[in-house]
Amino acid sequence: PPAADEAGEGARAGGREHRKPRQPNTVRVGTDRLDSLMNLMGEMVIQRTRLTQLAADHDLPDLRQTVEEVTRVTNDLQNLVMQVRMMPVETVFMRFPRMVRDLAQSLGKQLDLIITGEDTELDRTVIDELGDPLVHMLRNAVDHGLETPEDRRAAGKPETGVVRLSARHEGSSVVIEVEEDGRGIDPARIRDTAVGKGIISREDADALSDEEAIDLIFAPGLSTAKVATDVSGRGVGMDAVRTKINGLNGSVEIHSELGAGSRFTIRLPLTLAIIQALLVRAAGETYALPLEAIDETVVVRRDETRPVNGRDCMVLRDRVVPLVRLREQLALGMGDDDEEAETLSVVVVRSGGTRLGVVVADLVGQQDIVIKHLPPFLGDVVGVAGATILGDGQVALIVDVGALSQPRGVTL
Repeated sequence: PPAADEAGEGARAGGREHRKPRQPNTVRVGTDRLDSLMNLMGEMVIQRTRLTQLAADHDLPDLRQTVEEVTRVTNDLQNLVMQVRMMPVETVFMRFPRMVRDLAQSLGKQLDLIITGEDTELDRTVIDELGDPLVHMLRNAVDHGLETPEDRRAAGKPETGVVRLSARHEGSSVVIEVEEDGRGIDPARIRDTAVGKGIISREDADALSDEEAIDLIFAPGLSTAKVATDVSGRGVGMDAVRTKINGLNGSVEIHSELGAGSRFTIRLPLTLAIIQALLVRAAGETYALPLEAIDETVVVRRDETRPVNGRDCMVLRDRVVPLVRLREQLALGMGDDDEEAETLSVVVVRSGGTRLGVVVADLVGQQDIVIKHLPPFLGDVVGVAGATILGDGQVALIVDVGALSQPRGVTL
C-alpha cells in the first residue's frame, strides 16, 4: 500500500540521517619503524646511484633503460617515505603562546604574538630538534628586542609590541622567521662589546660590515645585557641556536634595522636523511657541498682576485666575495690544487647572511646523497657535517658550510 511505502521510505531516510560518519582509514606506526624505513630508503638510494654509475660506464641500452625505470620508482618511493615522516610545525609552535605571555608579564611588557603557517610540515627528526632554538630566539625577542611601554611611547610607537612567528615552504626547504618591532640591533654596540670581551680585535671589528658585526651576536659569551637575569645576559643562548641549526644542515640569518626591529630567518631542509649535494674535488678527494647552501658556481681568472685585509677576494656583480680554499680549511696538506692554473673553480655559498667563494679543484656534478653521521670516537671535526657513500663505493665527506663562513677571528 502507498502508506506502507511511505513509511518504509521514511525509515530508510531516518536510517541515513542517523548513520555514523565514515572514519578515515589510519594506522598507528611506531617512530622506530619509520626510522628503519628511512634507513632502508637511504640504502636503496645508494644502490640506485651505483646502478646509474654502472649504466654510464658500460653504456648498455637495456641496462640504461632499466636504471631509468628504477630511478623513477625509487624517486616516487622516496617522496612517499618522506611524506609519511612529515609533521606540522604546530606541534612545536603550540607551546610558545603561554611562554611568551608569561615572560612579557614578568618583564612588564605588552605584546601580541602572531603565529602563521603552523600547518607547514617538516621531517619529524627536524621538528624534535627545533624547540630549543626557537625558545632562545623568542626569549631574546621579548627581552632584548621589545622595549617597555614607556620607551615605546617615547619613541612614537604603540605601547603594545608585536612578535611574529611564521613558517613557510620555499623550494625544497622550510623557512621559519621570528620577527619583532622593537629597538633593533646596534652594530656599533655589538663591535664594542665583542672587543671588550676579547672575542675579536678592534682592527678586525672595524673591518666588519654592519651585517657581519650584527652576526657576531652568535659568538659564544657575547651578551649586550647590562645585568644577567633568569631570561638572558649570560651569552649562552644565540651561540647554541647557531650550533643547533648548523647541526640540522640549516642556516640562520639576521636582518635588523635600528629603531624598527629585527628578523631572524631559519632555513631548514625538509629532511635530514637524504639531501641534494654538489660533488667537488679537492686534494685528490671528493667532497659534498649541500645544494641548499649554494648560490652559484663561477670560473674566475687568477689575476681577477685581490687581497683584502690579507684575504683573497673576488668581485662578483659589484660585491666583494672572500675566497677560501677547501684544502686549507680542512687541513688537507700543504700546497693547492690550483697553484699552477690560470683559472679558479669557485662555488659561491651562503650561510648566516654572508657569502663565501669556496675554491675547489674540479666540479663533479649534482647528486642525491644519504647523510651518514661520523662515529663518536672521531669527536667534533671542524668543517665536516658527516659523510656519504658514492656510487663507486667511495666515502665522501660532507662539508659544513656554516663552519667555513664565520667572520675572521671568531670561532663559533
